[in-house]
Amino acid sequence: MVRDTGGSFKKKWPGILLQEFSCALSSDHLSEELQGFDAYICHPQFGNEMVRGRFVVNRGALRFESSVTPFVLPLDQAVIELGDDDDWVALGDRRQPELKFFVARSILEDDHFVQAMPIRRQLEVLLGRRELLRRTWVTLGFLLAFGLIAWVGSMAAGWGVRSVVKGISVKHEMEFGDEVFKKIGPRLVLINDTNAIAQLETLAAPLLPAVPARGIPFKFYIAAGSPNAFALPGGRIVVTTGLIELLDKPEELLGVLAHESAHIAQRHAFQHMISGKGPVFLFEILTGSRNKMLNVMAYPSELLIYESFSQRYEKEADAFGWNYLVAAKINPHGMITALQKLKQSEKDLSFTNHASAFDSHPDLVKRIGWLEAKWAALPDKTNFMVLTNPLPKINVENKLNDRLMKLLSGGSFK
Repeated sequence: MVRDTGGSFKKKWPGILLQEFSCALSSDHLSEELQGFDAYICHPQFGNEMVRGRFVVNRGALRFESSVTPFVLPLDQAVIELGDDDDWVALGDRRQPELKFFVARSILEDDHFVQAMPIRRQLEVLLGRRELLRRTWVTLGFLLAFGLIAWVGSMAAGWGVRSVVKGISVKHEMEFGDEVFKKIGPRLVLINDTNAIAQLETLAAPLLPAVPARGIPFKFYIAAGSPNAFALPGGRIVVTTGLIELLDKPEELLGVLAHESAHIAQRHAFQHMISGKGPVFLFEILTGSRNKMLNVMAYPSELLIYESFSQRYEKEADAFGWNYLVAAKINPHGMITALQKLKQSEKDLSFTNHASAFDSHPDLVKRIGWLEAKWAALPDKTNFMVLTNPLPKINVENKLNDRLMKLLSGGSFK
């Protein structure tokens, strides 16, 4: 900040204009009767001082009048620099780059000055550029503010949904799961192969201690159908015969089960239902009676297997499932190869009716890529248990129903 001892010029001009010359204002006072515009001249010949005077517009030139020296600046040699200062305009001289003038901004209201062609052209460029920059900054500011509001709103909504879901007791969750299973059970062709189900339960046993299930017991079912799996509130996980036949290694099926168990542990079904009812419903629950949470149970439960979870929930299930596998010392790469095989299966079944109960998830490629990045970042890729339990074996009689279901459905685990 420069010190003004002879006028009101107290604001720092941006850039090099004042910093380059480090001029301090002189205490010269001119007669206020002199016509023109308040101005200062800065030049090395004056040392560290800025000399006060007045600019007079006269026949295509600016004449600087002061008690020290007069100076004439032809308008066609003048260079205008508009800064952020509301009171002053900087003028340069093309012939003498070291010479700077600071003139009262009211000079821009003088028709003789602004209508002079050399000045007018400069002002058109400067003001046009300034307006463009202003509009650009306004637009960027608006987009930034909108993005921030959307982000805050999304975070607040996510927090609200999770807060409401935490208020649902394990008892209500299991009761709701029972009700859902009663409604959708008749739509499933369940395989009553006790040996295969026992093998599935034995295979899942090493994983379950790593899943924070809040005391909810997991129940496993096998249904006839094309490759798929889905989870229901209350701890039920359904895998299809097509999925069991598609996968080759225990780690792959455990990767699917880890994903599904994450849906249950994180209560994604309830989050999905509450989010689907909209922010007004969420606000009413948060500000009203907690008993209103039971209105969630009015959700058409059969839609839980018709609707795919959003990519957010799918990614969360992948992430939590991955962590469960690592904590249980089960090789998580099986989740990747399982998704790769399901992706290929989708291509093979592209002619099937995807409006079925086993509808497929989009963006498998993105999920696979994201998990491959997690695998690459995993520090220890060797400290995993050797799994000896085989994949479940489905008897030949039950496979007949499977062939029928393959004509009706297709998809990938939810």
